Amino acid sequence: MAAESGAAEVEIEADGVRVLVRQYVAPNVQEGASAPIPVTVQAGPSTTAVVRDKGADSVEASSSQSSETESANGTPVLAPTPGTFYAKPSPDSEPFVQVGDHVSEGQTVCIIEAMKLMNEVESEAVGTVTQILVSDGDPVEYGQPLLLIESP
Repeated sequence: MAAESGAAEVEIEADGVRVLVRQYVAPNVQEGASAPIPVTVQAGPSTTAVVRDKGADSVEASSSQSSETESANGTPVLAPTPGTFYAKPSPDSEPFVQVGDHVSEGQTVCIIEAMKLMNEVESEAVGTVTQILVSDGDPVEYGQPLLLIESP
């Protein structure tokens, strides 16, 4: 419910059970991202719900900063799904890519683990890796920039 509504936090209480869900807010926001939409939740007689909206000011500030970084350092490779970022195929292996490496279109650049499934993330651009934005083992969100590739 939090993800669909854009709310930062949802609290639901029913029959003496209270559930609080907080949505992780990624540090980088893609250019053109819209501000969250306020949501009204209808609650029955034994259920109460509270929805708090994220601050639009912080979203706009992050958007302008990330667009400057993306245009200056290359094309971002975005997370196709939320999960855990892995830079290497196994703990004993070398990373898929490092800063300064040349990548081709379709080359695997990392893995996102989601629900015990390993999803290979492939480059959609040809160029040189200029920056890796997340560390091995970090949680990532859908659409979060993972690394930057500068075209030749």
